[in-house]
Amino acid sequence: MRKRRIVFVMHALHSGGAERIVVSLANHIDRQKYEVHLILLHASGAFLQDLASDIVLHDLKINSATKGLIPLVRQLIRLEPDVIFGGIGYLNALLSVSIPWVNRRVKKPIKWVARETSIVSLIIKKERFTPVFEWLYRHSYRNFNQIICQSEYMKHDLKTNYALPDHKMVVIHNPVDTEKIDAMVLEPLAYWFDPHKINLLAVGAFRPVKQFDKLLEVLVALDNRFHLTLVGDGAERTALEAKSTALGIPDRVSFVGYQANPYAYMKQADLLLLSSEYEGFPNVVLEANYCGLPVIGFDAPGGIGEIVQEGVNGQLVALNDVVGMIEAIKRFSKADYDPKRLQKMILERYGMRRILTSYEAVIG
Repeated sequence: MRKRRIVFVMHALHSGGAERIVVSLANHIDRQKYEVHLILLHASGAFLQDLASDIVLHDLKINSATKGLIPLVRQLIRLEPDVIFGGIGYLNALLSVSIPWVNRRVKKPIKWVARETSIVSLIIKKERFTPVFEWLYRHSYRNFNQIICQSEYMKHDLKTNYALPDHKMVVIHNPVDTEKIDAMVLEPLAYWFDPHKINLLAVGAFRPVKQFDKLLEVLVALDNRFHLTLVGDGAERTALEAKSTALGIPDRVSFVGYQANPYAYMKQADLLLLSSEYEGFPNVVLEANYCGLPVIGFDAPGGIGEIVQEGVNGQLVALNDVVGMIEAIKRFSKADYDPKRLQKMILERYGMRRILTSYEAVIG
């Protein structure tokens, strides 16, 4: 049987949730059925080293998504794929305009699949060219044969605000690469948690949407038993460090930077905090739960409410309710959460093989 050629499309492979998921899918998809290619506008980023050796990588060596669109389309035509899988929203939106044109030039049917990565009606307001992206989502995004949404919330957003047809959308939750976590979780750390503290953990890029500044406000209201470790990096790091000093808590916050292995931190912490303004479907919660770590977070727009079950794997408080988060942390007892139960729940619902089966059913 001839293998189907699937081409994944991304801008780059920097340390983000969308990038991590695409790498996982490309690495694990059935090699008996698919010949796997990956086109990157620019082959850079921490996840490059995680790609399976049999993935055919195409580097367009272009930093700009708009400048890279024409070279990307030309490369897709040359490859004559059976399936094109767009892995990140803004690039999918740009690519959607070219779908009819590519279809006319490739001498076989192509299945176009887009994986939407966030809550479009919220994130689009932060784009530099908001009217352009609004038009693309309303008029050409429907050119894709199938749009994969991470959560029911995301699907509802696309249907309600951009009139995307229900039959073109399917909800598939993010997978958790449990084998990878099992291999990495016991690796030694250069940084160690103080066993005499209640160790709070937050993981993510230091961007405004993550609202890590609110976690510093939470920490001020907690006593000295609590210590916060921030795993991540980004443009806001200097401002966050300055704020921790201004609040008088620099010795109670550890900035450990980006870590290729956040799972060892999750294994040793007591509680994950999630302070985001919105989330598509936060893999950090799934991964933390698999490491036996419960979460307290804001009930933000997106998929977080579809993951967290109160008293089972964590607790949610109202969006931006700092006082509510403080009180929830004070009430928290790690003894109330069974790490093995958390791990089993994640494996059953979000294990790689189960989720891949759903993806492969859509891809065909």
